[in-house]
Amino acid sequence: MNKITIKDVARASGTSVRTVSRVINNDPHVKEETRRKVQEVIEQLGYVVNPIARSLREKKTNMIVVFVDRHQGLYWGAFHNEIIQELHRLTRAKGYRMMISSSSADSFAEDENDGFYFLKNGLFDGAIMFDTKQGDQRITYLKEHKIPFVILGKDKSNYDTPYVDLDNEYAGYLGAQYLYERGRRCPALLLGDANFIVNQERAAGFTKFTREKGLSCDTVYFGITDMGSAYRQTLKLIEQVKELDAIFISGDERGLGVYRAIQEKGLSIPHDIAVLGIDNVRLSEYLYPPLTTIDQPKQAFSQSAWDILVEQMEQGSGSVKRIILTPTIVERQSV
Repeated sequence: MNKITIKDVARASGTSVRTVSRVINNDPHVKEETRRKVQEVIEQLGYVVNPIARSLREKKTNMIVVFVDRHQGLYWGAFHNEIIQELHRLTRAKGYRMMISSSSADSFAEDENDGFYFLKNGLFDGAIMFDTKQGDQRITYLKEHKIPFVILGKDKSNYDTPYVDLDNEYAGYLGAQYLYERGRRCPALLLGDANFIVNQERAAGFTKFTREKGLSCDTVYFGITDMGSAYRQTLKLIEQVKELDAIFISGDERGLGVYRAIQEKGLSIPHDIAVLGIDNVRLSEYLYPPLTTIDQPKQAFSQSAWDILVEQMEQGSGSVKRIILTPTIVERQSV
């Protein structure tokens, strides 16, 4: 079958293409009788508006893209997922569509599977970015082309970029302090990729506190990117660090690997080794024992990022907003 076009609708309804277009776009100045006639023909012929063609004409798609780093093929975890769910709820309520795309600061210019390819071709009105790195060229591109965007995380390379983030240095400090106040003197901090700003800041806060207290048994390990690596690193720590009495794991779901390693070694949580997480994702309260964690307020993250992005897209605001959220401890039974 040949594709039905707007010209076919105009011909069958005895109107002009301009009139059909006005009906489709709910122009209030179209006569009601004409509107009904055109709508009947649209339904009879099964005409469907091409959203891409319309967006190219109007230079507005009502679509945003959320970029998540590939994380060595692991993509996003439970924290990302809960933020994305919140963002999806907000975009639908505002009449926007949301797409999720992998995107890497290292290869976005060459990879046509990177959603940045579509952004550069005008298919999105704005972007929300997770997992940025220092000197991220995607940020440079967005700024130069005046594309609305907001970062979930920090940008240390520019002074005029909008972002929403947790106070991650304080989160690292707070976690170390919380463990210390509960009598733990030999904690280990397990973090993800060392290139990400979030992990650098958490390490800095943790180390700052342990140095203030003169702890010589503190250790920081990067490259703990999933449950498997958390499991393997915890086994090594238990075997090599006899004084180990606490593990502070960045990312609650990675705590599953920590729990398994401790229990396989015949040790108990928290009696032998305390475990503290970061994120407060839903699964954390269903671990056994329930995981004590540092909360990242996901509703506040999502709402703040969405408000900043919408202001840019709909009002063309040039103001730069940076919001830092304060971490808090959610006490359960693992410390």
